[in-house]
Amino acid sequence: MENVIQEPAVAYQGRCTPEEYLSMEWENGVRYEYWEGELVAMAFATKAHNHISFNINKGFHAKKEKDKCGSFQDGIMVRPQNKQIYFLPDVVFTCHPDDLDLQGYEVKYPVIIVEVLSESTEIYDRVRKWEQYRKIPSLCHYLLVSQHRYKVEMFSRTHEHALYYYQCFDTYDGMIAFPDLGFEMGMKEVYDGIEIKEDDEDFEN
Repeated sequence: MENVIQEPAVAYQGRCTPEEYLSMEWENGVRYEYWEGELVAMAFATKAHNHISFNINKGFHAKKEKDKCGSFQDGIMVRPQNKQIYFLPDVVFTCHPDDLDLQGYEVKYPVIIVEVLSESTEIYDRVRKWEQYRKIPSLCHYLLVSQHRYKVEMFSRTHEHALYYYQCFDTYDGMIAFPDLGFEMGMKEVYDGIEIKEDDEDFEN
């Protein structure tokens, strides 16, 4: 019987070239990230994970569509420059005209990247992926979003050569501000439809 990958499991399987990876046909709903020859099989998302990603993507669309920016989720690739690495962030936001062309699978100039945390992918998102994401010149905001608590962590910078600074939003009434982009998003928007129980509030991601 086939092993079924359930959230929050992450499995590392096989080796292949970037060309082989990009031509793969994914089966059984399993998505793969690519790390210099290694295939990283990503976990199936929980319903809460999926719903939070949808909320964030919907919020980005509503706020910036008129300003010729766009937001994508579910299988869109991001590749750090000059790296044989392909990531599949939960949500990616861009304002570059090349990225807004709906042909293709890759966002090359992300401004915001969002990862919704799960139990065993947290270190991968916080450390290995963040080490690569912050090398992307266009990136200004990286969000780590809990699905067990009202908590969003954000690393931000004002321009390519600035240092990132850290902010934590952990109240349901909080507002996540993107001053360089001219909008903000409420925690209520992020967690709309998500019921966090008291026991879940004590859960450590």
